[in-house]
Amino acid sequence: MFKAIQGADRTRLRTLARIFIKTGNNPAALLCLDHVFSAPLKLQNLPLSGVQALLSPYLDYVRLLNKFRRDESLAQGSNHQRLFGFKVLGENRYLASRYTLLHEKLAGLNRGGVDGYTCGSDELRRGITQLIKSRISDRTKIQDDACREVHGFSPCLRLLVEKRCDPPKGEGSCTFQHIQPEQLTVDWYHSRLRLILLQFQILNLTQGYDLPLSMYVLAHSARNVCGYSSNV
Repeated sequence: MFKAIQGADRTRLRTLARIFIKTGNNPAALLCLDHVFSAPLKLQNLPLSGVQALLSPYLDYVRLLNKFRRDESLAQGSNHQRLFGFKVLGENRYLASRYTLLHEKLAGLNRGGVDGYTCGSDELRRGITQLIKSRISDRTKIQDDACREVHGFSPCLRLLVEKRCDPPKGEGSCTFQHIQPEQLTVDWYHSRLRLILLQFQILNLTQGYDLPLSMYVLAHSARNVCGYSSNV
């Protein structure tokens, strides 16, 4: 796992995450997925099935983050302790080690002792909760932006209806998929439907985190520049 993290091997990390989830090693799975989604996904020129294959692990990622957010155990050997690396000092005292995300969240860069920041259970839980919430918000924004940069998840109706696509000047290039009528098969429809449902699942899990975005669900498919509804 650490070799894959060091080499930024996201394909290997996704595979390892699936294995860790199946074996119940949630801290390791979350660590793998956290590195997978630390940068925007590369979705350009991928078919809908390819986009879905890259986005599906994000649903697992948010599920795991929510699971850790609901978990309140801070005991030695708990999932929280294994993931965030704090030390249990006893008598309701914990040490967030220096140079960790948790230390930065609790103490900032210029506070705490030589070994780290000492706090009680309530402060530690608040720090973990805030860290998880910001992770969900920040990472969802990253992937939302990545999905908006691709050429839409919907067909270009101007091309399908008018047999050409010449966007008006000043509107930039077309953001819809340029596919031919014979490509609009049942399989294509099912792939798009699965992708839309996947995105709704992700949106549902990220509710309540004050995300200033509508995510990539039908990002460009409500209505195109021709005025045609892409949901027809």
